Amino acid sequence: MNHFTAGMGGLSHIASDYLLNITEDRSGEVWVSSEFSGISRISVINEGSYRYFPEDKSLLDRSNTIRMVSRLDDGTIWMGTRKGGLYLYDENFQLKYVKKDFHSNIYAMRKDAEGKIWMGTRGDGLMIDNVWYKHQDGDASSLANDNIFCIYRDKKDRMWIGTFGGGLDLAIKTDKGYRFKHFLNGSYGQRQIRVICEDKNGMMWVGTSEGVYVFNPDLLIQNPGKYYLYNYVNRKLKSNEVRCILPGSKGRMWIGTAGAGFSMCEVKGDYRSLNFKCYSTHDGLSNDMVQSMAEDKKGNIWLATEYGVSKFVTESSTFENYFFSAYSQGNVYTENSSCVCRNGNILFGSNHGFVIIDPNVVKRSNASFPPVFTNLSVNGINMMPSDKDSPLTVSMPYSKEIRLSHSQNSFVVEFSSFNYSDAGQTKYSYRLVNYDKDWSAPSSLNFAAYKQLPYGEYELQVKACNSSGIWDEDIATLHIVVDPPFYLSAWAFLIYAILLITIAYFAFRIARNFNRLHNKIEIEKQLTEYKLVFFTNISHEFRTPLTLIQGALERVQRLDVNTKELAHPLQTMQKSTNRLLRLIDQLLEFRKMQNDKLALSLEETDVVAMIYEIFLSFGDMAESKNMDFQFAPSVSRYKMFVDKGKLDKMVYNLLSNAFKYTPQRGKVTLHVMVDEESGLLRIKVSDTGVGIPKEKRNQLFNRFMQSNFSGDSVGIGLHLTHELVQVHKGSIWYEENEGGGSVFVISLPLKTDSYEEKDFLIPNNALMREQHTAVLPDDGEQAVAEAVASTTLPLNQQKILVIEDDVDVRKYLKEELGAYFQVVTADNGVTGFEMASSEDPCLIVCDVLMPGMNGFEVTRKLKSEFDTSHIPVILLTALTLPENHLEGIESGADAYLSKPFSIKLLLARIIKLLEQREKLKAKFSEEPGIVRSAIYASERDKEFVDELHRVLEENLANARFSVDDFAAQMNVGRTVFYKKVKGVTGYSPNEYIRIMRMKKAAELLLGGKFTVAEVSYKVGIDDPFYFSKCFKSQFGVAPSVYQKGKA
Repeated sequence: MNHFTAGMGGLSHIASDYLLNITEDRSGEVWVSSEFSGISRISVINEGSYRYFPEDKSLLDRSNTIRMVSRLDDGTIWMGTRKGGLYLYDENFQLKYVKKDFHSNIYAMRKDAEGKIWMGTRGDGLMIDNVWYKHQDGDASSLANDNIFCIYRDKKDRMWIGTFGGGLDLAIKTDKGYRFKHFLNGSYGQRQIRVICEDKNGMMWVGTSEGVYVFNPDLLIQNPGKYYLYNYVNRKLKSNEVRCILPGSKGRMWIGTAGAGFSMCEVKGDYRSLNFKCYSTHDGLSNDMVQSMAEDKKGNIWLATEYGVSKFVTESSTFENYFFSAYSQGNVYTENSSCVCRNGNILFGSNHGFVIIDPNVVKRSNASFPPVFTNLSVNGINMMPSDKDSPLTVSMPYSKEIRLSHSQNSFVVEFSSFNYSDAGQTKYSYRLVNYDKDWSAPSSLNFAAYKQLPYGEYELQVKACNSSGIWDEDIATLHIVVDPPFYLSAWAFLIYAILLITIAYFAFRIARNFNRLHNKIEIEKQLTEYKLVFFTNISHEFRTPLTLIQGALERVQRLDVNTKELAHPLQTMQKSTNRLLRLIDQLLEFRKMQNDKLALSLEETDVVAMIYEIFLSFGDMAESKNMDFQFAPSVSRYKMFVDKGKLDKMVYNLLSNAFKYTPQRGKVTLHVMVDEESGLLRIKVSDTGVGIPKEKRNQLFNRFMQSNFSGDSVGIGLHLTHELVQVHKGSIWYEENEGGGSVFVISLPLKTDSYEEKDFLIPNNALMREQHTAVLPDDGEQAVAEAVASTTLPLNQQKILVIEDDVDVRKYLKEELGAYFQVVTADNGVTGFEMASSEDPCLIVCDVLMPGMNGFEVTRKLKSEFDTSHIPVILLTALTLPENHLEGIESGADAYLSKPFSIKLLLARIIKLLEQREKLKAKFSEEPGIVRSAIYASERDKEFVDELHRVLEENLANARFSVDDFAAQMNVGRTVFYKKVKGVTGYSPNEYIRIMRMKKAAELLLGGKFTVAEVSYKVGIDDPFYFSKCFKSQFGVAPSVYQKGKA
């Protein structure tokens, strides 16, 4: 029985001796009320524990802070304090010896096999049987460091010393005392050794600041690197700093760490790969800083931490937490300060004396302390039931539900278990159902805070855990409702639904109307597209009969019928044909405009002369309507960059409209003004016609604008003209003629910087050369006629293949070309290709638009085939777009003519192509020296010629080298070889061999190193007389004369 009074040296549990009431609560706490001194709480500490103090327990220095506990074999216990004291207790904890004059703290004590006491200090080294050993600089056999944290005697009675800063030392006895062998002294953390122990297998475990080192001591002595390391780096432990190690009775090793709880290892023999299971406060441990460990007789592990003692029940892997002191320092335990007494009691050193625990008597508290909600704060304001806008109707402990407005969604709920005996160790965990995914981490904080919680219904659940690690089965619950703002309430959603239905209804109507309008527009676009496609196809078809008409007119003109009766009709027919062709081109241009494919092809032109030619073409119309038609240029000539085709269409359309809407005896004037000051070319067409009403002028350049005053549609003319002017970076506008009628003005830039680089034609490119040959100049007709006449006889043996699907055009071409060449025809591309292989023509004239295989495909196939790649091809087509023209050239065509074409132009192209081949042939045969022929028109021909020369050069001196040998080495049949050599070189194989030998002979003769006879043999001719004959036939002089003359 204890007697408590108010005057107990400051350690009294009551404030006054005049008591008014005493009561006990559910946890066993005693509450005492006294007169004029308030209430005192007396805690009944766990039964089965006893606390002793080396010095007076009222001392507040380190006199009672235990740092070392060591039980010797005789049961006596040595203790060292942080003040440097050393105390010896017997088994009944009676003090037997005291020594307080040590200069440093005693951290380790051990008795060796000889009964000598080994004592390690912090800073003063090691004392063995009253002989001190310290670290000596320069002496490798001295102590590694003067900070001794642990001493261990192994099963072979070897003494190991763990230093803090020098690693592990093994003491070796000598005649003069002891010398020390050093281990584990590499890294900084490795050198800091705190604990040494040995397991049942004789393997030593050393705890350092770098993890646990496990080794066989015999092997380590032989090889200092023979050890195993387990730490945080290799993911075996949760912390590198090991504070204590305990070998368990069941072969388990227990490792206490700093800040990460403790780990358990099941040792099964293989030390290379040990596995560790870790425990921490999350599992119920009182504190993660484990300082000391001990095992009771039941195999349970007792762990002294920096705050409290935990009992780990090994069978259930559960924890029981105890606090054996009402004074906080009494619950703070020190490092490696524990032992198990002979009677089974466990001793732990703390910052406030040492405590002796009887594991059989100490029991955990089973009292229940369910949490209770104590307070509510909303938006940082404490809420009471009587407050304005408070969600509480009763006080918080009695509230089962709270309802918060949408502006009160940030709140704090406080709770408590009202357990005053737990020394502040009660932990709480909570979760908000429908918001939190899991329970919160256990914490001593007794509140739950939520910010900007979404509206909805929730349930706050709170559970409490006492100091023994037992979670209370009763969970406190609080139903919380956060109302939504009005704009998210049910009434608001009803209003939204009505509005959405209304909006959807009107949106549907609008979308339906737009869809109908869109469908109408699409149908109109499709109809317009179909019309344009139809007229485009018709215009292409018109070109074929126009070709026949134009050809027939040319033929009649060649008959030299100079009667006055025929002259005018023929001229009229020619002009009508040209006009129809111009209209077709205009329709195609409009088609390109619709597809956004209008592009400029600028070239330098005398615009005044060009516009004057267009002016002259309207002379007959002006004469027939008895109109005053004048041309008024500001300069006689002016060169600038224009697209001739587009400028022609612009001026022609304006003049056509002027003549169309101007009555007889009217006046039409074409003005051309060059204004270099403003950098503009102005073309003005004025007439005295019906004019344009004011209300229609803003629609002048719209497509198919209807003119009420004329009853006709203006059509696509002005619209196309407007688009062409825009492409040409110019502008067009309408002015009213003062004397009545209309004035249209076109303005184009004079300078080239208004255009982009891609707008200009590249000089001398393939497209320009073909376009320039599309229309013959006046003096060109005579040149063609002369060329035809002069080459009629030389060319009449050459064969021309005509591939044309139109019967009339095919017949027409055969009649016209038949006068000068042998003509064979084919009515489709497939047949034409077959005939090109069988007939071996000198040239092929092919239409483009044909069923089956079109002209482009025929050309590509001809140029890709070995037998026909050398044959020139001229394409005839009604397709006049630049991209069509470019496709024809890229397919391999040698010429590209647009329908309707002039038969004179076609003949001129044929003659020039054949003449070019003849000239190359003559040049190749007459020039001495082996020069490669340039008469190939494809890459395959080039490869064939290169191989031809290689084989011939290798066999040039072989007199028996025949055409059959030549063909065999070229891997070609004799017939195909003959045709190919003839087509590429213009000579038969025998002629080609002879010419190449003569050219080689001329080269050798020029060298002057060989006689004529020697040269004859070197070029493969055994008969010098025959050689001289051939050489004179080739070059016109005898070889000897040639040699002397060139020399």
